[in-house]
Amino acid sequence: MSVQRTDRCFLAVPLTRRVAVAMGLTLASGALTADSARPAFAATLRQSTPVAGQPGDRAEAIVAIARDIMEKQDVKAVILRVTIDGQEIVTEALGESMTGVPATTEMHFRNGAVAFFYVATLLLRLVDQQVVTLDDTIDAWLPDLPDADQVTLRMLANLTAGYPDFVQNPKLSQELYADPFRQWTPEEQIALSLSTPRIFAPGTNWDYSHTDYVILGQALEKITGQALDVALQEQVLGPMNLRNTVAWSTPQISEPALHAFSAERRQPLGIPAGTPFLEESTYWNPSWSFAQGAI
Repeated sequence: MSVQRTDRCFLAVPLTRRVAVAMGLTLASGALTADSARPAFAATLRQSTPVAGQPGDRAEAIVAIARDIMEKQDVKAVILRVTIDGQEIVTEALGESMTGVPATTEMHFRNGAVAFFYVATLLLRLVDQQVVTLDDTIDAWLPDLPDADQVTLRMLANLTAGYPDFVQNPKLSQELYADPFRQWTPEEQIALSLSTPRIFAPGTNWDYSHTDYVILGQALEKITGQALDVALQEQVLGPMNLRNTVAWSTPQISEPALHAFSAERRQPLGIPAGTPFLEESTYWNPSWSFAQGAI
């Protein structure tokens, strides 16, 4: 999975979707996720020596950590930026975007699960503006969804609504690997989720669910009367001065693009283990992944 550049850091690495999502949350929050199945890179981050000392020493230590992860996880490129209390400690690009093409800090990439925070921030701004409350049920905007009269905006935002995660549905992988350039719609994402039984009643448990945020995105469009990308730009991305963070309705990435490569489709394509296989995934369509307008 490749990722669109924000004014934060992220790794460009041929990962599975699940690991890429976990890594996105880990790096965005500066902490490890609570997922019990932690990917190998999490152990690397846990074992790293804390960064201390003068800014120059810190920068060198941070770059050393990144290089260590690149070596251990076969990461091809890293773009990173670290600030402490507003002071820039290091901004660096390591590795190659393509063979013979060095990665640079100006390259753009998809931002992955960092977008969860954009959408949640938009909701909280609307709460601050007294447009909605967190405990409003979604039947006012999406009455046809199951349990719409029980599911609140808060439940969608904190992943306790109980809608099954369509990303975990094996059918998604089958269809995605068969055609990685397919344009997915929110209706298709939600239908895939609802094709499997609920895992718990609204508000009674927690589960990492992309579905909750696809539904939240649709509710926010109804609430604001705007397309999600427009509302995010006006209320979140613009005020945060994230000039390089944009939503495209196609697999486009702003130039210059950091290229991504993947071996994910090896098994679905029937390529034997051990056979060299890597294909460019830079322009695989990310529409399957999240609420449209926040990808």
